[in-house]
Amino acid sequence: MSQEKIERYDVKHVTCGLVPLMQTHLEGAESDIVELLVHKGIHTELWNAFGSGGEWQLFAIEEDLFYDVARFHRVEQDKLDPLGLMDF
Repeated sequence: MSQEKIERYDVKHVTCGLVPLMQTHLEGAESDIVELLVHKGIHTELWNAFGSGGEWQLFAIEEDLFYDVARFHRVEQDKLDPLGLMDF
């Protein structure tokens, strides 16, 4: 049974420029699943920033004791539907 490596980055201290920093970590990731530790209470902002399109899809935001965990997985790009609008 092989277990896929999950990369984890701590960005909970960042308030200004958070989304570009998250994108930088995602672009440099080697695994297909990435977890980012973010400060609490920014669920709406993250869903809006990573809502559709792109190489990475935000699939969960889970609350932890002192931070939230945003989980992303890599998706294959569809050249006919790059924004993923057909999923809706």
